[in-house]
Amino acid sequence: MMQSEVFQFKTATTEESLANAVRVLSAVEGVSAVTPSLLRNELSVQFNPDRASKQSLRAVLANAGYAIVAANPSGGCGGGGGGCSCS
Repeated sequence: MMQSEVFQFKTATTEESLANAVRVLSAVEGVSAVTPSLLRNELSVQFNPDRASKQSLRAVLANAGYAIVAANPSGGCGGGGGGCSCS
């Protein structure tokens, strides 16, 4: 079963930089699709968790020089875990 993850860049990216990040992630074994959003400054990645992990994808982006916003492991904004209550 495929998983998806959204990686948001810490700083504004250009169209060229975003296209390069798509190429970098598309080369990773297990990645089936990478959808960029210049407006949101992020990439949505579909991948096979048996072949790639969120951590390995983050590492690939970091090694390529991209700073990514830290993931929120608790599952919601504010660290509470139960969904987002901040607007």
